[in-house]
Amino acid sequence: MPARPSSICRQAGCGVTIAQPGYCDKHRRPAGGWRADSERGSRHARGYGAEWDRIRVRILARAGGLCECDECKSLGRVRLATEVDHRVPKAQGGTDDEENLRAINVDCHKAKTLRERRKPKPKNTSSAPTARWVAGAFLLPRSRR
Repeated sequence: MPARPSSICRQAGCGVTIAQPGYCDKHRRPAGGWRADSERGSRHARGYGAEWDRIRVRILARAGGLCECDECKSLGRVRLATEVDHRVPKAQGGTDDEENLRAINVDCHKAKTLRERRKPKPKNTSSAPTARWVAGAFLLPRSRR
């Protein structure tokens, strides 16, 4: 049986050849997707310091300790809230204003985060298609060849 051909790292623009499909050593993440604080910054560096702790307590008290997620509200479900969620994520320009925060149950928070991660990313709206890096060379779309 012939040997399996080398694969290319799945990281956009990398182009390193590897023995098994996936990511090269430089781009491989630890199991579970967790990253060290040295890579992503401590909670204080990410904006979750003492002030966030005070805001969090205020939001949980405002909700009476109950989940305020859309699903629980629509189903009339009552769950204990132990976390605070940004309606508009900070990564998408959301703030720590009280209008953007709500108390949420841990399971509801995980489900919401998973749904947000699965949303399709906005497509490139520019009219000209762009070239991409594949196997050590730029590949132009058929329309520009």
